[in-house]
Amino acid sequence: MRVLLILLLIYVLFRVFFRLVLPLIGRYMFNKAVQSMQGQGSYTQPKAPPRREGEVRIENPDGSPRRNDDSEFVDYVEVK
Repeated sequence: MRVLLILLLIYVLFRVFFRLVLPLIGRYMFNKAVQSMQGQGSYTQPKAPPRREGEVRIENPDGSPRRNDDSEFVDYVEVK
């Protein structure tokens, strides 16, 4: 009889926990995440310094350093 009462008590406590306490914890964590995201703001790329008119600057899209050999490679087909 005592075992049944203990099991019933555990069952009721779990139901109360999952019905009342767990949603409150979830809402708290969700609100905290939303505030954290709002605090970060939107991501913006850093501004490049202003360039003078006519200035040319070449940037590699992959971020690798550019070789400084002023050579140019051209694909060609030899015609006989």
